[in-house]
Amino acid sequence: MSKKFLAVGVIALALASCGGPGAEEYNKAAQVICDCMAEKNAEAAAAPADDSGFDLDMSELDYSLCALDAVLEARVDMSDEQMQKSMESTCPDLADQHAEYAKGL
Repeated sequence: MSKKFLAVGVIALALASCGGPGAEEYNKAAQVICDCMAEKNAEAAAAPADDSGFDLDMSELDYSLCALDAVLEARVDMSDEQMQKSMESTCPDLADQHAEYAKGL
């Protein structure tokens, strides 16, 4: 009988440890994206003016690279509803861009 309880306990512990990321991980990922995009925007602002006639908007590519950094660091699903909530609370100015990004996943 005690072996059954032990087996159930081990299985329950294994399942609990395999749970998905929580709000803390999503908030961490959102902060990684916010910091990364702030850095990329500062770099773009500091870059010399481009007189070549090409006006390239790199914001979508920059966001994708920052999202990749966040996934690698926090191990979260970018298309998860909690990620959108974390973006809205952490850096609301990027929430719409995240929603568009998540649609493409």
